[in-house]
Amino acid sequence: MRSVKVILGVTFCILFCLAFQIPSKTDSGASCVLTLNSDNTYKYKYPNFLNLKTENGTYRLYNDSIVLLRKHYSKIDSVDVSYTCWKDNPDTLLLTFKNLYKEKIQVAVTLNNSLKKYKTDSNGYIEIYYRELENQNIISKDEKISEFKISFDNKEYLINMEYYRDSRKPDRLDFTINQFIGQDYAILKRKYPIKGDTIFINDISRKLIGLDNRLILKKKKAGNTVYSK
Repeated sequence: MRSVKVILGVTFCILFCLAFQIPSKTDSGASCVLTLNSDNTYKYKYPNFLNLKTENGTYRLYNDSIVLLRKHYSKIDSVDVSYTCWKDNPDTLLLTFKNLYKEKIQVAVTLNNSLKKYKTDSNGYIEIYYRELENQNIISKDEKISEFKISFDNKEYLINMEYYRDSRKPDRLDFTINQFIGQDYAILKRKYPIKGDTIFINDISRKLIGLDNRLILKKKKAGNTVYSK
């Protein structure tokens, strides 16, 4: 009898948890709505964990994609750094550079206040040999780079790597540069592929919108066009 009560109790707990999880997925999966107005403005509602977010801006429509542009007034870091360590003591360091739109950019970089400048290739990459830095006394043997100065679009970005002082020596650093630094606001961009009457969402977590990451044309009038899940 005791074992039956335990089984019933466990079953109840599982059903109780599912009762809260299933509706949230169903609701969020139907909550993306994109309204395109005839004056090239848009209104976009999409799930954000426990609630819905609404953004407004302008759009550009192409044969195979749509671009949504909006003003963003909140503070964005001048540089975001992704730190990767695959080896204990790598020979080379790969630096990659993109802007807020995830586009490859061309920059010049100096390290630890040295005079030598490194420039990106056509892919926005710089590959540096640690041995070369040691030979030029830019770093000591087995030391990490402590400071990067990046020149991009007539602006200087200074990154102090003190935050990573206890990490292993990196073999890759990915830099995302805020090209709107010093301006009153940034213009952020979403770009979605389009095929026929379907827009494919590629920047919202599937945990929030479910497995179906598509917006389907629902209504088209003279004033606006509405896509939704």
